[in-house]
Order: sequence, then C-alpha cells, then structure tokens
Amino acid sequence: MRELHLSYRHTTRLRQLLSLWDERIAAQPPVARHRWTNIALWPAARSATVAGSTGIEGNPLTAAQVGEVLAGGPVSARPADIREVLNYNSALDLANRAALRPDFEWSQELLRRLNATIMRDLVDDERGEYRQEAVTVGGVHAPPDHRQVPGLMAQLVEWLRNGECPHPLIRAGLTHLNVVSIHPWLNGNGRTARVAGSLMLMRCGIGAPELLNVESDIRADPHRYARVLQTTHGPTYQPEQHSATEWLEYFAEICANRLEVQNRISAAVQADIGLLVMELRDSPSSAEWPFILLAARLAPIRTAIMAGMLGRSPSRVRAMVAAMTAEGWLVAAGERRGRRYGPGRRLLDLPLRTPELMDRFRGTSVEGSH
Repeated sequence: MRELHLSYRHTTRLRQLLSLWDERIAAQPPVARHRWTNIALWPAARSATVAGSTGIEGNPLTAAQVGEVLAGGPVSARPADIREVLNYNSALDLANRAALRPDFEWSQELLRRLNATIMRDLVDDERGEYRQEAVTVGGVHAPPDHRQVPGLMAQLVEWLRNGECPHPLIRAGLTHLNVVSIHPWLNGNGRTARVAGSLMLMRCGIGAPELLNVESDIRADPHRYARVLQTTHGPTYQPEQHSATEWLEYFAEICANRLEVQNRISAAVQADIGLLVMELRDSPSSAEWPFILLAARLAPIRTAIMAGMLGRSPSRVRAMVAAMTAEGWLVAAGERRGRRYGPGRRLLDLPLRTPELMDRFRGTSVEGSH
C-alpha cells in the first residue's frame, strides 16, 4: 500500500508542460542581469504572492493593500487579516533563509516551524504541533487519522530528502500535494503546502519563486484548485487508489504559464531600466537608482529592504532615496520608523512598460499565456 501521493503517469500533456517549462527557463536572461531584474521586481512580486496565497483562504486584502502592509503602511482591515499577511510573509522569509543554508536538510521541525509562523497569534495557533483530532476538509474529504500523521510526515521527509525525482516541477508539485493531503495541522495546511512547494523550487535552483506567483492564478480560480485536489484526494486518504497525474498537470500548467509571464516582465524591465538610465543621465545618480525607482513604481519600498537586496548599508540607501525624493522621483509617506516611498510625478509621467504587466501579474495570467 502506498502511503504518500507519489504515483503519476507521464502523460503526453505532462511531458509537453515540463518541456515548455524547460524551454522558458532556458529563455531567461543571464544570471547577473536576472539578479538586477529581481531587485526591481521583488517587492511587488512578494506582495502579489502573499496576497494570492492568503486570498485563497479568504483573506480580502488586495496585492496593493498587502504591499502597504509589508512596507509598514496603514491599511483599513481586520487585525486578523493583517496578521495573516505578515505571518505568511515571515514564513516565506523563513523558507528563503532555510533554502540558502549550506547545511539545509528537510525535516519535520522545519515544516512545523513554517506552520507555526503562518498561524502565529491566529485562531487554531497550535505552534506547529500536529493535530490531535479528526477533521473533514470542506465537508468532502477526510484526511488520515491524526494518529497516522507523525508516521506519514516522517515518510514525507524521507522522500523530500532522497532527491530521486527527475524534474523540479514534479518535486514541487508532489511536495505541495502531500502536505495538503496529509493535512497535519488544524489550520494553515494550504498555506504551509504552498510555502513548502516554493521551498522545493528554491532547492531545485529557482532563485525567486515569488516571480512566478502561481498563487495569484490559484486565487483567480480557487474552485478549479479545490476540484483538482479533490479529484486527486478522493473522499478519504487513499493514495494507492488515486494517481497524482491530474494535479501535476494542473500545477505544471500554472508554473509554465507564469514563467512566460515572468519572462515578458523581465524583458520589459530591461527596456524600462534603459529608459530610466537615459532620463537620469543629467542627474547625480548612481547605478542603483534605476532599479530602486522601478521597484518604487511597482510597490512601496522601504530603505531597509532595499539595502539588503542591494548589499548596501542602510545609511547609503537612505541617502540615495533622499536624493531621489528631493529631485521629485519619489515621495515619502509615513513616520520615520514606518516610512516608505512611492513614485513621484516625474516617475509616474514616464511611459514604463513594466507596471502594466505587473498589474496583470498580480491578478490573473497575462492574456495569451495559455
């Protein structure tokens, strides 16, 4: 008897989607240039990812509102909704730090920490401890008995460590599927599954899963997400009777389509950076100015986050941001400890291509990507 959802068929459709992913990965810009692209896009991409994943669970905050929350700005919303956003962002930070550790190893403790971070100070906050009762998901699926959870999670971690799966999308998709299927916690299972899937992508060499933002596609059609999962799960947890094929086709389709969107945005970033460089040629600017300005055009920025991404001291970035503000490129909002920066009139007046694409990126797929 199989105790995890690991069986699937290499259908023609799945092979096509994996090949499409590989082609689009190959079309990405060189690593050095891609790093600068990530710096310009990352704040907006992170807010879109957080809004997408929490929105799947019913959180009403938009990507723009999430961007304000993550930048320290005020948002009119329930404290619990704001807490969900901050928690999910912290869980992504935890996953990013873990992925970069030279001694990284999958463990139950890591997965419990992710769930504990996601659920901190919310209803059903069990500090990452596995559930101690039977539950029904959506009234249609009964996950395994709670007494089976520790053993199943031990098997899952063993599979996560073995590295025998041939393709990153298969590994990430099965990671997501098995966490959500075992349903180890009273709450936060879907969010933990999505972070774990992103962590697997990072471990497979995808540097910034936020730039895929599969969560927004799922949020745009949560009924399809639930339907595919339910087909894979069945009414009870019986992996030996249910192939993961349909789920993997669904997951790979979203990832391949989002990668095309990412490649379009990366191309637009290069054009927009060129335009900003030309506009700044008579300003006392540094090489980082265009990337900071484009990031601020897409989402509110904070100097501490920019400093970390640029590898500069906070004081150096504050000085740059102050100069950009003085010249009318940026405008400041908020008090000193929560100060964030958005686009000034000079920046808003430029015909940049990236903002329109990012608006689509925050919502559903770009038209024609399917």
